[in-house]
Amino acid sequence: MNRVRLIHVAGLALLVSLTARKADAQLRDTANVLPRDVAREVVALFNATQALRTTTRLVIDSARTVLGDVAVLNGPVMIAGHVTGRVLAINADVILTRGARIEGDLLVVGGEVEGLRDARIGGEIRVYHPPLRYAETGDQLTAVVDEGAEYSWWQRWEHARRHNFNRLDIATAGVYNRVEGLPVRIGPVLYRDQGWGHVRLDATTILRTASSFAGSTPDVGHDVHTELRIGRQYGVSLGGRLFQVVQGVEEWQLSNVEVGLATFLFHRDYRDYFGRHGGLVSAALRATDNADLTFSYSDERWRSLDAHEPLTLWQGDGDRGWRQNPHVDDGRFHVANLTLRVDTRNDDFNPWAGWYVLADFERGAGRIDALGPASSGVRASALLPTRYQRGFVDVRRYNRLAPSAALNLRLVMGGWLSGDPLPLERRLSIDGPGTVPGFDFRVSDRPDVGTCSAGVPLPGRPAECERVALAQLEYRNDLRISYSAWEDGQRVNQFRADGAWVFFADAGRGWTVNAPGGASNYGRKELPPLGTYRTDIGAGVDFEKLGIYLAKAVSTPKEPLNVFIRVRHRF
Repeated sequence: MNRVRLIHVAGLALLVSLTARKADAQLRDTANVLPRDVAREVVALFNATQALRTTTRLVIDSARTVLGDVAVLNGPVMIAGHVTGRVLAINADVILTRGARIEGDLLVVGGEVEGLRDARIGGEIRVYHPPLRYAETGDQLTAVVDEGAEYSWWQRWEHARRHNFNRLDIATAGVYNRVEGLPVRIGPVLYRDQGWGHVRLDATTILRTASSFAGSTPDVGHDVHTELRIGRQYGVSLGGRLFQVVQGVEEWQLSNVEVGLATFLFHRDYRDYFGRHGGLVSAALRATDNADLTFSYSDERWRSLDAHEPLTLWQGDGDRGWRQNPHVDDGRFHVANLTLRVDTRNDDFNPWAGWYVLADFERGAGRIDALGPASSGVRASALLPTRYQRGFVDVRRYNRLAPSAALNLRLVMGGWLSGDPLPLERRLSIDGPGTVPGFDFRVSDRPDVGTCSAGVPLPGRPAECERVALAQLEYRNDLRISYSAWEDGQRVNQFRADGAWVFFADAGRGWTVNAPGGASNYGRKELPPLGTYRTDIGAGVDFEKLGIYLAKAVSTPKEPLNVFIRVRHRF
């Protein structure tokens, strides 16, 4: 029988209803923000169009040929004939029927395209789901660029209403998990727009529904953050933070929303956690809208945390308890990070083209007061004073092969660079639905190249790898399910579901470098043989906000077929 691993379904409202609004850290609403350069390009093209420009519904029948470009505002656009130039649709859908021909590019903003398989497009096809915000002056358009576009939706709304505000903030403070339950932050937010930039102060108390309200566990956190931002689109940001928070050990595999829903709905927590208490200063350089470089330095104390019994809708296999939250290396650390982000994707939520690069270098130094348990042969010595350097790189490339097809690639490499062995909370794994989903989460094989554990499994099966490598490849092709009813040339009823067929393959593993003789250890300048990597293949149907997939392990054929659900693209 197939083992079904349900990551989550669209039940986020069950969590969000417990607070006044979503936390920005949970899910950034970038899918509703049109990039500034695209907005300006679209306006310039509309204003320059001379052949055919309209602000209402447009129909180009099969007997009609339009010489030149076509620009439509607030359409929709129905094309059965021939356009010799470009077609631009702003805040409008484009419906192409059999025999439609467009010699130039097709650019759609704030709408959808239907019927690409039945039409011939000579140029590039670009579709942006966020609408264009504009102002009209005579027959010309002007883009209304939101200076707060890099903020979440509620921040942009408030920024548009008033430049200076004070408010009481009540929101989720992180992911729903087996350690905190639902963390809720309560506190004031002060914002002052200075023309040349802004000053912001957030001072919040963090209440944890799994522990803060129990008299025996006075567990209340805090997060005080201030930011001075110089410049708007480009510039420099300076910040400071005082915090006592719960942090995920590995947050790169699955999004917070996915982890939280799996925990709340299905009694499955796909992440481990530790406590952070200290202070941090940071400086960020914003070179463009798509790139920034951030430096931070912190003095903080790390500690182990125990799992509690938060509410879950489905208990699962009988009365089984939560997977134990593994203990980490407790101690005080000074941590410096240098992080580069480059993002040229056409759409954050549903990208079809562009690059995403996240590169982080971390240097840590401190003293471990209490060592967390580790498998035999995973670390050679128990060094209490420790200094380490760690790197992490996540590179993604999105390639449109045809109007309805794309080939996407992802490469992740990270882990120990130099110095002492990594503390347990800075170690990594290749395990579960976010990496090589043909293998179950925290169900080890021997040797375990996913978590690098050895011997008797430790409680909670923690991540113990000092290095990991992961390659993911997927091919996507449009899948459209639609039904339309027409009456007197007008569409009176329509059902449409736009998605994609997805075929994928993954390969990855972890290993150690500071445990000579260990089953998963390799030299500091070596890569494990390709034959030792976990590999899988799979397929699924992705409707952008909900995807259902099948994955089968290839490197270990005895592994059964896995079924899993994602509410975001795999990467």
